[in-house]
Amino acid sequence: MIKIELIATLSLGLITACSSVVPPEVSQGDITKQTLLTTEQSFSNNYQSYKVSEKDLALIKQWPNGIHFDIYFGSWCHDSEREVPKLLKLLQENKALSYRLIALNYRKAEPKGRAKAANIVYTPTVIVKNAGKELGRIIERPDVSLVADIDGFIKKHSN
Repeated sequence: MIKIELIATLSLGLITACSSVVPPEVSQGDITKQTLLTTEQSFSNNYQSYKVSEKDLALIKQWPNGIHFDIYFGSWCHDSEREVPKLLKLLQENKALSYRLIALNYRKAEPKGRAKAANIVYTPTVIVKNAGKELGRIIERPDVSLVADIDGFIKKHSN
């Protein structure tokens, strides 16, 4: 009898301990580039270390006005840590481009429900738009490179 009570007590203790573990707070919803780079050290480090090539710079400068990027990401996601800082560095090279950073929680949701409406399953997901029309998506990582993939979306829809 004592053995059963001991097992029950230990089990209850483990369950209580596990249920009290709360995941760390993560950013959710709209966030600025400055806030992201100030609050997330890995994003800041990757942003600072990324260098835009002359070839990529030439392509970015040719992208038409009105191209917009919805960038869904997780501050907790290693793919986001790798790709989002690169994209932010690229986008600073053409002031005619606009973007919105939307931070998602662990369930890939945010307060306004945009991730659900946009069918976001993986992070990061970058939706490239022109005049409100979706041109393409980069999901988790580009097929070739961020610039090559985005340039392909733009060229595919400009014909």
